[in-house]
Amino acid sequence: MRKILEYRLLVIIALFVSVGVAVYSILRIPIEAFPDPTPVQVTVYTETPGMSAEETEVLVTRVVETNLMGLKNAELVRSVTLPGLSYVTVYFKEGTDIQLARNLVAQRIPVIQSQIPPGLTPRMGPNTSGLGNVMFYALVDTEGNHSLEDLRLLQEYRVRPIIMSVPGVEEISQWGPEKAYLVKLLPERMTLFQVDITDVIRSLEEYNQVAGGGFLVTPQGDLVVRGLGRLKSVEEIRKVPIYKKDGSFVTLGDIALVEEGEVPNRRGAFTLNGEEVQGNIVLKRVHTNTVKLLTELEKAVKQAQSVLPEGVKLEVLYQQGYLIEKAIKMIVKALVEGVILVALAITIYMWNPRTALLVSLSIPLTLLYALTVMYFTGVTANLMTLGGLAIGLGLFADASVVVVENIYRHLSEKGSRKNIFTTVLVASQEMFRPVFFAILTIAVVFLPIFTFESVEGKYYKPLALSVIFALISSLVVAFVFMPVLSFYFLKPGREHSPVLDRAEIIYMKLFEKAMQHRKLVIAAAGIAFVMALLLQARIGREFAPPLEEGALLVKSFLNPNVSLQEAKRVASLVETTALKLPEVERAYSNIGRADVGDPEDVSYMETFIILKDTKARARVEEKLREELKKIPGVEFSYTQPIQMRIDELLSGVKAPVAIKVFGDDLWKINQLAGQIQKIVESTPGAVDAETEAQAGKLQMRIEPRWDVLQRYDITTADIMKIVAHVLGGQYIGYVQKDTLLFPIVLTVEPKDVTTIQNLPIFLKDGTTLLLKDIANITVTEGFLKIRRENGMRYALVLSDVKGRDLGSFVQELQARIQKEVKLPEGYRIVFAGQWENQQRAMKKLSVAVPLAIALIFILLYLNFGSVRYSLIVMLNVPFATIGGVVALYLSGFNLSVPAAIGFIAVFGIATLNGVVLVSYVKNLLEEEKLSLEEAIRRACRLRLRPILITATAASLGLVPMLLSTDVGSEVQKPLAVVVLGGIFTSTSLTLLVLPSVLSYFAPKTRV
Repeated sequence: MRKILEYRLLVIIALFVSVGVAVYSILRIPIEAFPDPTPVQVTVYTETPGMSAEETEVLVTRVVETNLMGLKNAELVRSVTLPGLSYVTVYFKEGTDIQLARNLVAQRIPVIQSQIPPGLTPRMGPNTSGLGNVMFYALVDTEGNHSLEDLRLLQEYRVRPIIMSVPGVEEISQWGPEKAYLVKLLPERMTLFQVDITDVIRSLEEYNQVAGGGFLVTPQGDLVVRGLGRLKSVEEIRKVPIYKKDGSFVTLGDIALVEEGEVPNRRGAFTLNGEEVQGNIVLKRVHTNTVKLLTELEKAVKQAQSVLPEGVKLEVLYQQGYLIEKAIKMIVKALVEGVILVALAITIYMWNPRTALLVSLSIPLTLLYALTVMYFTGVTANLMTLGGLAIGLGLFADASVVVVENIYRHLSEKGSRKNIFTTVLVASQEMFRPVFFAILTIAVVFLPIFTFESVEGKYYKPLALSVIFALISSLVVAFVFMPVLSFYFLKPGREHSPVLDRAEIIYMKLFEKAMQHRKLVIAAAGIAFVMALLLQARIGREFAPPLEEGALLVKSFLNPNVSLQEAKRVASLVETTALKLPEVERAYSNIGRADVGDPEDVSYMETFIILKDTKARARVEEKLREELKKIPGVEFSYTQPIQMRIDELLSGVKAPVAIKVFGDDLWKINQLAGQIQKIVESTPGAVDAETEAQAGKLQMRIEPRWDVLQRYDITTADIMKIVAHVLGGQYIGYVQKDTLLFPIVLTVEPKDVTTIQNLPIFLKDGTTLLLKDIANITVTEGFLKIRRENGMRYALVLSDVKGRDLGSFVQELQARIQKEVKLPEGYRIVFAGQWENQQRAMKKLSVAVPLAIALIFILLYLNFGSVRYSLIVMLNVPFATIGGVVALYLSGFNLSVPAAIGFIAVFGIATLNGVVLVSYVKNLLEEEKLSLEEAIRRACRLRLRPILITATAASLGLVPMLLSTDVGSEVQKPLAVVVLGGIFTSTSLTLLVLPSVLSYFAPKTRV
């Protein structure tokens, strides 16, 4: 401390330099709406064209799972299997480097490739996060001159390269049909010309070739030899000969329709305001600065628009920047207003412009240094970290309040001005030990948050970090800069404030009455604590309040057998219904899956409804519920875009409450899920309850008849070749247009069951058979989706909760399901989603908080050297819970993880107040040898100001957040309510109950 004052000029220089560094850091700190809760995960997806979900599960999904389960640090493997797609995700232990995880998976890809059927290629999914959908955009033809296939080409070859060149863009999920050349076989014409399907395949392969001829040395020079036999147009395909008959060729044009079209079996579409468009989602790479990325994307979008033909518009439909901007604006506004209110309160209490200015200056300095540490440690500025700084505004000023006030008091004493250096030094040194231990104690209070795991850990650990960074910064400000600034700027004066004088008169009257009725006061406090515990049992439970994003997402669940065309019709109905509402700006839907995207089929769609007024979401949702229920055969669920992704990260499904029914038999677990759905629907509070459609997908089974195959010398491969090419859409070469290649695909016209049954097959001896003659063709029921977790199948029941807390809802469900559903041996039910995370977080806190309290007790003992004093200070912790519980109950908020963190913050503030009071009592007893009652009376009177400043500053710092209705305030309000309520009772009890306890239990002499 002496060196700091001796080199005070260097300290002033360091102050200005550090502020410059802080400003530099803050301008570059990554900004997000909130911490990305995505676990360390890697996805492996494999397209299995033409395969059913059951075949894909057996031949691909199980193979991938088996290979990924044994990876280093792998904790969980989840999979979703659909017809034509295997989607497996492996989750790694928290802290595993994502690049290491991807390398481990990449090393297994060749092994997986060797174990699955030939022709299938497993691929790693993009290195993105659950909240990586940073921008949605569509290519819209405003003049009607371009087909959807044309727009997809423009996206692929003009727009995509520009967007992908932006640093931080990992991938673009693309919707829309891909252009292809379709050869639509006409069975009756094939029969007329005696053409077999294998003849068509052979001709297309043989008449569509390219070859490299190497190099040829000629007099003209060294020539590259090219064999160019690639088909180039519809006309050339039609002229491909199949065989020669009576001196003329039978061509493809004789037995098929050849035309341009789209690649068959598309399983997704993108619609905007009721019409299909070419849609895209930009996925950001993990650990990318979203704000910086969006800034660069805006430039890329302008560049991409400039290369598009006239009449084609690149329309940005959604980007996360609006949410980040609103959330950060809300929290920054709350911080600024909080700083102003706290500074005003300090000025009123201290009633000296110089001292008030110095203490008020300590708050922005502390925030600057905390944000600088966040920048250099990789912690982003978001709703949680900045919210943590808002929580502790009063705490961050406390160290400077104590130091500056003590310096000012010493300077105001007679003769102190003669040796200002010594006065400032002694006053600062006096406060170092108690302030250091007080701040250390508050920091310890936040340690339990670091025990959180999974999503809650990623959410709330940054908050705790920001608070601890700020607490450390407040110590630096208080003991490095404040003594030097006090040396230069403070002058002696009166210590009294009219406001504080009046408060002191009122308080001392209450104090005297409390001391006269000490037993009654202590008993009343004890009764209040017991009542608070009883009241706490009546408060609802939830993981966290939903973030109000200002956008609505409608999930639509259709019949598993719906066609893409019918799904587009439903999407159009939903969008046009939404657009009739005056609050809606636009509506767009993604149906099924893109080329790289979620494992969904066309029976599922998500409609994003963008609002003109972000506060109108609840009203719009209510209106849509009434209107959309008129659409028959469709079940709807309502959420918000980011909220849905967070729900998916919690349990792998897109709903707040997920009930997983595990078992081996797919039909049985789906039957049990149906039973559970009925229970959920009849439980008060349940909305949008549904069983995920897994069974009920109709399948056409083409099974060779072995006796017929043997009789005609036909192989199974012959039949499977027909299935793969004619029905499965397997490519038979490409048409080349300049540098572009478009696939040639076989199909039939018309494409229906009868046509397929009557496909002709010609044998070598001239016999003509139909496909139905050599194979049994039946339509049966199978599975649309198969979910697995660590190798075990499960069915899903999904629900949301309205008008009731999540905790009591799930508890009632658990009791009813246990009573009403009888599970076969080997089957089990697991509740997932927000409930699972809330329970895990509270379980961690139930162990970590007592350990933290024990550590606080040790710190108090090291500070006081007395067990009694330490225990007396610890009494403030239960006192603090009283106001927090009452405030939470009266406000109607549920006990959530943010509320629990509020209680943790209150524990720190209450402990700090107790330390301030008890330390002074102990000091008066030991150094001035006062009687216990006189020491308590004097300590309460003299320490009233710092206690009131701490309580008032901490309270006022949260008022702007509590009163805010902007985006993001919902998450912080339970925390603010608990802290405000807790501060009120803990401060009251510190000033009135703690003196009574001290008078009974404090040691009369030094212990």
